[in-house]
Amino acid sequence: MIDALLTDWRALSAIVGLALFFVWESLAPFFAQQERGRHAARNLTIASANVVLVGACCAGATVAVAEMTAVMGLGVLSQVRLPTAARVMLGFLLLDLWTYWWHRANHRWPLLWRFHRMHHSDPSLDVTSAVRFHSGELLLSAGLRLLLIPLFGLPLAALVLYDGVVVATTQFHHANIGLGDRADTFVRFVVVSPNMHKLHHSQLRIETDSNYATVLSCWDRLFGTYRRRENYHEIEFGLPDLEAERFQTIKGLILTPFRRI
Repeated sequence: MIDALLTDWRALSAIVGLALFFVWESLAPFFAQQERGRHAARNLTIASANVVLVGACCAGATVAVAEMTAVMGLGVLSQVRLPTAARVMLGFLLLDLWTYWWHRANHRWPLLWRFHRMHHSDPSLDVTSAVRFHSGELLLSAGLRLLLIPLFGLPLAALVLYDGVVVATTQFHHANIGLGDRADTFVRFVVVSPNMHKLHHSQLRIETDSNYATVLSCWDRLFGTYRRRENYHEIEFGLPDLEAERFQTIKGLILTPFRRI
């Protein structure tokens, strides 16, 4: 029942956010976008396959490990007397910090970059780009998180909350929208804003290797990876070596990690 809640919460967040931001970027796009339907169809096909595969492999295991952790009192958070709400919020912060470092590792380690570059090869950023990830990357991430649960003593509520927030925030900062410079600057004091993440998808490597945060923007400032620029309309997205049409098909996307570029 709880693993169904975990899956349903993520699915509900994804569907609502997808509809909301799709309408927003249709009415007021930040960039002009060509062949939007085909672009969305490819990304959503990849995402649908990932939901089935990763859900089947990891949802039940995540719940089982979290329940075992709670029963056995494992992990750092279990050793400290805290109200439930405080333990959930600390778990949320630890998950977001881990996600920052995991994302950064995906850019630094060649093997991980082979999988992650499928996400960065998207030549046109919109809300569907938020779910364009290789299943290999997602399985690695989910598998490592199974180790974090007993290590940190993460409560299941923190995992459910964090997963739902991640879905909403990644759709928000991948969407082809603009908040205006003043509003975007204000938003990024707390969470990752659209402009902040657009820079992360730049073709310029110095910009790609920055702004790694997923939810809270403070991690980039804290660890020296925060970057901004003056004109975000001039950003060019994607990876030049993977921009050819044969790399952007469903088959091409799946084979991305196995290509020698």
